[in-house]
Amino acid sequence: MQINERMMLVGSGKYGSLISDSMDCNVYLLDGGAECALIDAGGGVDPQRIVANIEKAGIAMARVKYLLLTHAHADHAAGAAFFQTRYGMQVIAANEAVPWLEQADMDKTSFNAAKRGGVYAPDFQFPGCAIARGVSENESIQIGELALKVLETPGHSRGHVSFLLEHEGRKALFAGDTIFAGGKVVIQNIWDCSIQDYAETVAKLHSLHIDSLMPGHGPFLVNEAWRHVEMAQNCFNRLDVPPNL
Repeated sequence: MQINERMMLVGSGKYGSLISDSMDCNVYLLDGGAECALIDAGGGVDPQRIVANIEKAGIAMARVKYLLLTHAHADHAAGAAFFQTRYGMQVIAANEAVPWLEQADMDKTSFNAAKRGGVYAPDFQFPGCAIARGVSENESIQIGELALKVLETPGHSRGHVSFLLEHEGRKALFAGDTIFAGGKVVIQNIWDCSIQDYAETVAKLHSLHIDSLMPGHGPFLVNEAWRHVEMAQNCFNRLDVPPNL
């Protein structure tokens, strides 16, 4: 699903467009010319559907050199091992999340809690994955002709980062599970979800005045995405909590 000349949606599950497996988050492809990157990996149940969407768009998998993970939850990261081993993609994640992903730490990733809660089927697998690079606030990731800025965005979880693309006078944010259309958030009863951290993260994103929002679930926003961030910001300013996705 083409978003613009540089971005496309290549995976999306039951909380989005259902163009890939139902457990997948939104998976984006960023086209930097000579090199491309995936933003998030989906749940890894049927990753070939994501590959098929990429190839149908005329993108050779050999051009997709990088996989950027927003955070370590299974619907975003359990597919990373497939893309790393099958296509040799360099996987990039927040420094804090690197050992959880490499060691398949099912407590730190909240995978065990999610299984107990019935989020994932009993046979759902979350394999460990080699991480090529850990990143932190304000680092730059070069994808061909494009540069992404790393923003640490905890709240939904620890080890959560978002990626900001500033290109041709516009700002696009790959936000993972930080902020969604309608100013919604995802607050869960897990060890590392923090309302206070969430409020600080939303305030940070509000200050960016972003044009486009590429969230981890649901519809993406092409224009005036800052208005949706402002909805969440206004809730937190009232000492309230934004609506949950």
